[in-house]
Amino acid sequence: MRALKIVAEGLTTSFRYPHFNQGMHPTFEMPPPATIYGHICSAVGDYINPQGLRFAYHFQFEAKFTDYEHLHFFGKEAKMNPFNREQLYHPRLTLYIDDVGLEDAFRHPRYAVALGRAQDLMTYSKVEIVDLSQSEVAFYDGTLLDLADAPHIGGRFYAVTMPRYIDSRRNSSWGQYAVLPHTDKPPIYPPKEGFNIGKPSFEILVDPGELHPYEKGVARGVIWHSWQ
Repeated sequence: MRALKIVAEGLTTSFRYPHFNQGMHPTFEMPPPATIYGHICSAVGDYINPQGLRFAYHFQFEAKFTDYEHLHFFGKEAKMNPFNREQLYHPRLTLYIDDVGLEDAFRHPRYAVALGRAQDLMTYSKVEIVDLSQSEVAFYDGTLLDLADAPHIGGRFYAVTMPRYIDSRRNSSWGQYAVLPHTDKPPIYPPKEGFNIGKPSFEILVDPGELHPYEKGVARGVIWHSWQ
């Protein structure tokens, strides 16, 4: 199948956990689906209909660090609230969208390209249309899995609750996911040997342009998600 592939790189980013308001703002280690939706809308310049649109991605960063920031409150008198914010250094996002008609929006984005906070500026280093192909084998890393699929894929994943979608009225819906971090030694699915719990709910689609670091002929798998 054909898909739009976008590679975005930047210096820092942070995906704040909700409900943390004082003292410390931890970050997700993977952009939530709601953040991806907002990023696409920013490139288009308007809200888009999420119905029927799918996305997939690979995300990695070099390090996590903590920065010291201030929140400014203005009322009868101005106040500052100091806190620590976790940030991710040198993030790199490879985003896939199953609507190739959005190519022009990413070649000429309407608003400044950012990921996470408004000041986390990014640069599109690649925008292209690629052909994803079916395969009997793939490797998965630096991506988001549906929680029910995670045991089938394996790897060092962990469960997390993330905002799935936020509408124009700021109403949010949530989803249960598994984060599979980027690694230099990604496992191959299906495993050649060892215990395997059935099959995941999706077919194996791979990007032939993203190859395993040392296993010849094995490409990175692409897992589609939706907002609704």
